[in-house]
Amino acid sequence: MMFPEKIQEYLSNKKNSELALIGCRADNSNISYECCEYDIAVLAKNGNGLGNSIVQIGKEKLEFLDFSNYNQNEISLLNMKNVENKTSSLLIPHKDSIRKTDIKRIFLSAGKRRAVDSLFNVSKTSTSKSELNLSLNLKIAAYELIEAILLISEIRPMPIHELNQLRQLEIRKDFIKEAIQLCIECIGIERATRTMINRSLNALKEIFKERYDIGLIESKIEFLVEHGLIADSYYYIGRLVCNHLEKKDYAHQLDYQKLNSLALDLAGDYENIKRSNLIKLYCKNLMKN
Repeated sequence: MMFPEKIQEYLSNKKNSELALIGCRADNSNISYECCEYDIAVLAKNGNGLGNSIVQIGKEKLEFLDFSNYNQNEISLLNMKNVENKTSSLLIPHKDSIRKTDIKRIFLSAGKRRAVDSLFNVSKTSTSKSELNLSLNLKIAAYELIEAILLISEIRPMPIHELNQLRQLEIRKDFIKEAIQLCIECIGIERATRTMINRSLNALKEIFKERYDIGLIESKIEFLVEHGLIADSYYYIGRLVCNHLEKKDYAHQLDYQKLNSLALDLAGDYENIKRSNLIKLYCKNLMKN
């Protein structure tokens, strides 16, 4: 497996950096879109300052991600392919291969942790003082539960591809199917329109204005919309914003309440509050199975 020629040429000059291709471009399922960047994990501390930056190479984008303190259980690195950049940009599987039983354990543990996160956030709905915060916590919990389901199914969640990953998921248990359907309803994908996405994108750009990758995110959303993947675009925006907000405290959420509401289309989510008990039930079932 090889990089495109211009990327090979660029990486050939990074001889002193330990690099690996990760993300959808390293996946054998060919799930990547034209808009997807090449995610390059910088594995060593002497990565020449490459970590967490984006480089444009012709029509392609490289995103360098800092993994200098990684460990073997890092989900994002399980499919990585080392870049043999001393002589060429040939990609080879990582030399420290992990046993299938260990991979299954890693995915299962990660999935259960996300189910716990979902249970924690949905439990906030019983104490939230405003309807918008109720809706926000429920939507965050729905995205976390979907992540948990994919991980327990030994699928690494990839935000822009997540809805497609759900479509292709082989479901063996009825409660998993019911949980996915409930999460989709809580997220509100049936309300996805180009107008809604344009409004949400403007809010997202304001929320993420300090991020180095905002241009890349915007180009991906535009790609999805241009190719008629409206539901995927709506899901992707919500996934990014919820992932951002779950790391923030209540005071921060209040400060950006209007932007959060626009980005996540929270105004129409009030009817989903009654579904919080079902989310709790599915989280508990997932952790037991």
